[in-house]
Amino acid sequence: MFDSLRIRLILLLLGLLSFMAVAIGFATLSAMKRDSYDQARQSLSVASKVFQQALANRSEQLSTSVRIVASDFGFRRAVATSEQETIASVLENHGGRIQANVSVLLSPSGELLASTQQQISQTQITILYKEMKQSGRDSLADIVLIGDEAYQLVMMPVKAPQLIAWVGMGFLLDQDLATQIKGVTDLDISFSRVTPGQQLLLATTLQKQLPATLSLSPSDGAGDSDSLVFDDVIPPYLTHAVALDSQQQLFAFLHLSTARWRDNYLQARSQLLLIFGIGLSLALALAYLVARSITQPLRQLTDFARQIGQGIRANAPLIHKGEVGLLSQTLTKMQQDILQREQQILFQSQHDSLTGLANRSFVEQQLPTLLHQPDLQLLLINIKDFKHINDTFGYQNGDLLLQQLASRLKSSPLLSPLPPLLLARLGGDEFLLVLPQQPPQQFPATPLASLQFSLSQEFKLGGSSMNLTLALALYVLESTEISADDALRRADIAMVHAKVRHDHLAVYQPGQDESHQRELTILRDLPLSLKSGQMFVVYQPKVSLGQQICQSSEALIRWQHPELGFIPPDEFIRLAEHSGLIALVTDWMIDQVMAQLTRWQQQQIKMKVAINLSAHDLLNPELPAQMANRLQHFQLSPSALALEVTEGAVMQDPAQVISVLTKLRAMGIELAIDDFGTGQSSLAYLKQLPVHEVKIDRAFIKDIEHNQNDELIVQATTQLAHGLGLLVTAEGLENVAGLAKLQQHGVDTVQGYFFSKPLPAAAFEQWLLAFEPARDRWFGRSDNTGSH
Repeated sequence: MFDSLRIRLILLLLGLLSFMAVAIGFATLSAMKRDSYDQARQSLSVASKVFQQALANRSEQLSTSVRIVASDFGFRRAVATSEQETIASVLENHGGRIQANVSVLLSPSGELLASTQQQISQTQITILYKEMKQSGRDSLADIVLIGDEAYQLVMMPVKAPQLIAWVGMGFLLDQDLATQIKGVTDLDISFSRVTPGQQLLLATTLQKQLPATLSLSPSDGAGDSDSLVFDDVIPPYLTHAVALDSQQQLFAFLHLSTARWRDNYLQARSQLLLIFGIGLSLALALAYLVARSITQPLRQLTDFARQIGQGIRANAPLIHKGEVGLLSQTLTKMQQDILQREQQILFQSQHDSLTGLANRSFVEQQLPTLLHQPDLQLLLINIKDFKHINDTFGYQNGDLLLQQLASRLKSSPLLSPLPPLLLARLGGDEFLLVLPQQPPQQFPATPLASLQFSLSQEFKLGGSSMNLTLALALYVLESTEISADDALRRADIAMVHAKVRHDHLAVYQPGQDESHQRELTILRDLPLSLKSGQMFVVYQPKVSLGQQICQSSEALIRWQHPELGFIPPDEFIRLAEHSGLIALVTDWMIDQVMAQLTRWQQQQIKMKVAINLSAHDLLNPELPAQMANRLQHFQLSPSALALEVTEGAVMQDPAQVISVLTKLRAMGIELAIDDFGTGQSSLAYLKQLPVHEVKIDRAFIKDIEHNQNDELIVQATTQLAHGLGLLVTAEGLENVAGLAKLQQHGVDTVQGYFFSKPLPAAAFEQWLLAFEPARDRWFGRSDNTGSH
């Protein structure tokens, strides 16, 4: 009988019926209580209206009396002439007629002029006056606090015809008023002042000591006329809170005694509890008997389900009867399904869904173990320009190519003698093979190229075939002690070299890792070096050959690293451009140079300084505005600054660069093409660029006295630039013979080690002082040399 889960459910329903009986009893008591509360609420509501009407009548009585006083001609004359005896008499007489507890007269500014209560101070009146003025009203009719006492106060202006005073009268909210209100409403009443953390009882008609269960909290009923305050099942009093003032600090609490129906409620509750207690005991006893027959098999199934959840392979309990037996069979089937799905999920988490190869996560798990084997090598394969393939042929065809390449890697005959220990797609278009090392005579040179060729040919795509360009990078492990991260990093370093080689093949060479770490250190420390003083600026003079003076220079950046020593500018600037940090370097350089120009102006040193800009700077449309702000900040003329750009930077986006340069030129900043002759499309863009100067690269200057071709290039470039109205500067002058050649061909300005190497600002200033007295010697030597 008890083997059927249906029977057990019937028994469970019996227990539910017992619960319903309890619920019905609870609902019955609640209904009784609710009906009683409704009656009490109605009584409190009526009493509240009566109470508020009583206050309104008293307020009207006060208003009438105060209005009579304020309009009395004799009183206004007494106020105007400050007749204190008359004022006091009027206040006392009119206040006595309506039995007012206090009468006051205030000046227009709130000063206490007269009062029938000597204990009222100016400080208390000042607080009251400020509250009245803040309310913005011409009169006051409210319950207010004066000191520690509450008054129902009415205050009106005295005008003749302008405002000459304020007159007010009020009733004290005291025990007498509470007794009077109780006589009208037949309810006890309490007046209380409530502030955060403090409650002061002003008057009450209750017994000398309030019941401990009585709450006088305004939050329970002050704001809602239907709110009741009670803390017990049936409290001795039901309390309704009424706010008396606009600040809600004074409250009247109306108390309704519950004694008349409390006893009936408690007697009914006791009888119901007895009946329901007996029925509940019987229901509990019956439920216990039923539960005991269900507990054991369910506990076994619970333990079995817990083991399934923990991944423990356990046998299902031997239960074959009824629905519980069916549940046992279902859990067994569920265990088998979970194991199967776990295997599928594990495979999916460790393999690429597109190609079926292992993914990066699986590589990170397995590679550390594989690296303990001797004679291993890592081969990275990358598809060049794969993004272009996706953009041209669509992502679906791109996925098809990845699948075909993965299939070839699995079945390539060049890998079949010693198949890969691990074949994975690391992500995107990059694949990794962990291979046992081939014999030295076969690998890496010839098989690497052969593998590249065999993998890149004849890919079928939409009825046509195409060849891929694959970059292959090999890292041959020298030791089994290397970590997986280091091994992958060295393979990545080799891939970086493979991508820039013409054959797209590279093998990691010892030392490349250190070079990579050096680059990472440079990039890491570059922002800090700009703030710590490791970076500094040097200035190389630019000497005018025509005037034989030096009024311009080129600012160059230098970095003395605390660990790496001197870092060549070409090295860290290249890395900054590739990493997006070049903007920090440029901003720092411009600020340093402008600050130095400001100091030189203060020293009466006339100097124009040229700064080199990168392609990133020239592509910034906000550069002209930023330069204008900096010039204004340092109070410099635009003519004090020159900017140099390379042809390669121009070629990044010629239209954008020309637009930026045009705006800079319009500001009055001089512009120069740096390293002219070594970039792209020099003549094509020279006529379009809004520049003032062409700087011939040092490659054509350093051997000009020996190399006729260099001399012809310098001569032709100078003539071309002059024909376009541009000045010509020669970089890299190293000897007096070269100076003579440059003078001969009409070069305007020269810079190079012949005159000076780049110098810090202080040394540059010393060089300027020494240059002018010695310029005849410099140019005299060149003239003599040129005459021979």
